[in-house]
Amino acid sequence: MNLLRTLAVVCVAGWLGIMAFFSFAVAPVVFRAIDRAVAGQAVAAVLPRYFVWGLVLTAIAFVASLIQLIAGTEGRLRPLIGAALGGAMLATLLWASVVLVPRAEDARRARDDTAFAEAHRASVRLNVVTLVAAVAFVAVDGVSRWRGRGQ
Repeated sequence: MNLLRTLAVVCVAGWLGIMAFFSFAVAPVVFRAIDRAVAGQAVAAVLPRYFVWGLVLTAIAFVASLIQLIAGTEGRLRPLIGAALGGAMLATLLWASVVLVPRAEDARRARDDTAFAEAHRASVRLNVVTLVAAVAFVAVDGVSRWRGRGQ
């Protein structure tokens, strides 16, 4: 089960790094460096892969946490929290990728700035929720390891 625990943490930490790099480094630089319309197209072109990576990595972490929870060999609390956080990340990513991104893209194509801004704001909020859940996932595991309980 230690392998599953490590796999889950590595997946979430990897996704956390991708989210932070894209959100705080790549997207802002792209919007500062090139024309806003072109930057929007560039970021929109990257988003499908961004979400695929997030969905794959969080799904692996979610399943690994569920297996640990069901097996019960490493306690219940840490795997339960991990599964809950993994499920929350998975749900927010699914909603953003299936509902919000297409809504924003449709609004952008229709040049409906109000609808685009609304979809974009909702997507940013979900990205923040996902980011916070990922930080919490890694922190819970770290605290658990630090306390030496492995739970």
